[in-house]
Amino acid sequence: MFVGGGNGLRTGPDRISELLDISAGSLVSVVGCGGKTSLIELIATQNSDKKVLVSTTTKTFPMISDKVILCDTLKSSKEHKPQTGIQCLGQYNERNKKLEALPEFILVDMIPHYDVVLMEADGSRWLPCKGWRDNEPVVHYFSTQTVGVVTMDAHGKPATGDIVHHLLEFLALTGLREGDIITEQVLEDMVCLPRGMFKGCVGELFLLVNKVENEETAAIAETFLKSIEAKYPSRFKRLIYGSVHRDEWHEV
Repeated sequence: MFVGGGNGLRTGPDRISELLDISAGSLVSVVGCGGKTSLIELIATQNSDKKVLVSTTTKTFPMISDKVILCDTLKSSKEHKPQTGIQCLGQYNERNKKLEALPEFILVDMIPHYDVVLMEADGSRWLPCKGWRDNEPVVHYFSTQTVGVVTMDAHGKPATGDIVHHLLEFLALTGLREGDIITEQVLEDMVCLPRGMFKGCVGELFLLVNKVENEETAAIAETFLKSIEAKYPSRFKRLIYGSVHRDEWHEV
């Protein structure tokens, strides 16, 4: 286990839910690149003693386990009766094996019947960087929290299509040329510029650096978040780094 700075390591089965202020009535939209689906699954599992709805505003692979009720069509989602546990609702696309978004009016009707709603509201095709198009991310106006997920995986690597989803938009956002090296400042711009990761997001904003598995990545993540804290002192409710895989977290 790495040991970092900040306000100290927080571990345990419910800690990330506490850090993200998950409570009855939360509707959490998750954006960014670097572990959105895994984070949502972790939060859902930690709150499985409640009525939890997991869905998407874009496309996502369905959450499947013995703890999950999967409703994979519009009809079954509309007819589903919320109950304690995790319900994963959407429209199943047989071709790509993904759940796709439910119509907003159906979500509006469903939400009051759940304790916690978790929405995957962005896509990055498993790449560590992204440029956002005009209609992205897709965050519903009734979200109470938006969590942005980022990793340091692209740090020191060239800005190419193998690293960046929507490369042209990313280059326009950051001012890089294709092949230029991605620095901490570039990642900061990707997250914080007006047309970056949190474009159009609502509710309380949280920034989470994932895939921090050792002292080296912890030092980079802490420096990265402290720079953002200094430049954007009132923008984020909480700045967090750690590992979804380990469920270990630091707060800056």
